[in-house]
Amino acid sequence: MENGFRMDDKVALVMGGSTGIGAKTAQLLARRGAKVVVAGLGASDIDKTVNEIKAEGGAALGVLVDLSDESAVAACVQQTVDTFGKLNALHANAAATGKDALANDVMLADMDFAAWDYVMTVNLRGLALTAKYSIPEMIKAGGGSIVFSGSGRGTQGHLEYTAYGVSKSGVEGLSRYVATQYGKDGIRSNVLEIGLVMTDAVKSNLPSEFCDLLLQHHLTREFGRPEDIANAAAFLLSDESRFITGATLPVDGGLARHASVYADQRRMMSEIATVGV
Repeated sequence: MENGFRMDDKVALVMGGSTGIGAKTAQLLARRGAKVVVAGLGASDIDKTVNEIKAEGGAALGVLVDLSDESAVAACVQQTVDTFGKLNALHANAAATGKDALANDVMLADMDFAAWDYVMTVNLRGLALTAKYSIPEMIKAGGGSIVFSGSGRGTQGHLEYTAYGVSKSGVEGLSRYVATQYGKDGIRSNVLEIGLVMTDAVKSNLPSEFCDLLLQHHLTREFGRPEDIANAAAFLLSDESRFITGATLPVDGGLARHASVYADQRRMMSEIATVGV
């Protein structure tokens, strides 16, 4: 879909753009003509994504930024504008998904609230700060689009990753407030409710048995790929989605769109059919 939804006159900031979903989104936006700022942690990953964009003829800038540092977030947005002249699109995709963050994100009564605070600082406060400093620049540019990366864990209760899930619930609320408060200024804001996506981090951190269990509950034959999320983000960041704001778009292979007994019922019906034969 590289040739769809052209963004030749746009400048896009992808926060959390160095790897996985963010990297694929940055690359896709560049292929569609946008000038892209790849922001996040990990200088080598940022350089890799920027160099891949430039190798394909795109325009890209890499910026190291710690979302827990408000001044660094403000400086990242300012560097975007200083380099490319404006800001039209923001993919607020960054999240605390490192091994330590996930390992310490346990059931609430067992939670060390230093771990809780860290996740909230990055996943919710950091994205709010990114929007805070991006919105005035988008208004100066005549309007813009923000896409927040949410999660199915933000809409359902789970047995683990408590802080992550609650932070993603907050992201959905944040997006609705942005859409409501700044819609008349030309700002749109939407959320991608992302399901399990086979990024390198997921492949290395999730046991295969758990992945097999989850796939039984998908309505699709496969898990999502980073490219699937990038395609949805690129649409919502483009002018083709000009009448969509304040919305949450599930991009989860149907994982949360069915009754909770779906997989068990499907298995039971298969067993009945086999016995009937």
